[in-house]
Amino acid sequence: MPDPRLPAFRSRLRHPARRAFTLIELLVVIGLIALLVGGIGMALGGRGTDGAALAAAQNTVASLVGATRAQAALHQTTARLLVYASQPPGGDADKYLRYLQVVRLEGGNWVATGNAVTLPSPVCVVPPSPVPTNHLRSGVTWNNNGATGPVSTLARATGFSVNGQPTAPSGQVFGGSGGGIVYYLEFAADGTVSSNTSGNPTKLALTTAVLANNALPQFNNANAVRGLFVRKTGAVSMVSDATGF
Repeated sequence: MPDPRLPAFRSRLRHPARRAFTLIELLVVIGLIALLVGGIGMALGGRGTDGAALAAAQNTVASLVGATRAQAALHQTTARLLVYASQPPGGDADKYLRYLQVVRLEGGNWVATGNAVTLPSPVCVVPPSPVPTNHLRSGVTWNNNGATGPVSTLARATGFSVNGQPTAPSGQVFGGSGGGIVYYLEFAADGTVSSNTSGNPTKLALTTAVLANNALPQFNNANAVRGLFVRKTGAVSMVSDATGF
């Protein structure tokens, strides 16, 4: 006579019992998620929203570098990525070190391509060495070594004007009434970097700052720096922290 328990035994083999998570297991999973989120936040180069803004700005600038190089190659002309560098009060404090524009050379004039981009607050481009002391928050020091420090190595131009700048009169000085000062990265028609003749990659560093109306930005964290290297060939490498420069 068949054992009456056999069907139930076979059913358990086909459908093993499901065990719910215990409270301890759930807490362990939640803890691991918290650690992962914390690690991602640190990897973004800062704390909280500042770190996220730095990462977003880094990706934006990398895209603008690619767009500048594409303009040079596509139109077989010189193209530049401009960074607004006219200091207030003559220049616009809201744009200073945060307002970027791609331009190309046409018939001897610089012509804007597309709209200018403002970096997400509170991110600014770090100017070339030495970083002015009036840009530093009280107690903050900066590594001003142009070769190894977290500073940009962009070229500088004064009296710079752009034709066809969106929503502005033709020939407006890009830098404002303070003299049209810009920092720039330049590509030749063959897609190579022509604004840096040192043979080293051009550095474009970004950092957080304390922003105020009609005042210079004050860099508040020498460790919260991200950016990129642009090699002579035009290749771009991301830099994730201040020590990577």
